[in-house]
Amino acid sequence: MSLPNTVEVIISGRKFTIKTDKDPDYVKSLAQRLEVMIEKIKAGNSRVTFDKALIVACFYLLDENESLKGQIRELGEEIKRLEEGAKLLVTTGKKLAP
Repeated sequence: MSLPNTVEVIISGRKFTIKTDKDPDYVKSLAQRLEVMIEKIKAGNSRVTFDKALIVACFYLLDENESLKGQIRELGEEIKRLEEGAKLLVTTGKKLAP
């Protein structure tokens, strides 16, 4: 299976060619976000190399991803609780308000 789009992006002066099935503009916007993150990391310490900044950025992104997964899980559990409460109200015929 070949990927339909080849997108060239530049991050910290380095050119990368990305093969993807995603929209090229979307891929470019991700590259821009990564560029900003890497530059912020490098600005905090002038001795940080691109490679090290890239690894730190990956950790930040993975942490954010895990946090969002946790939030999604919690929201799913809350939805289940609300659904169960709604079923209970329907089956018992209780009213919420007078």
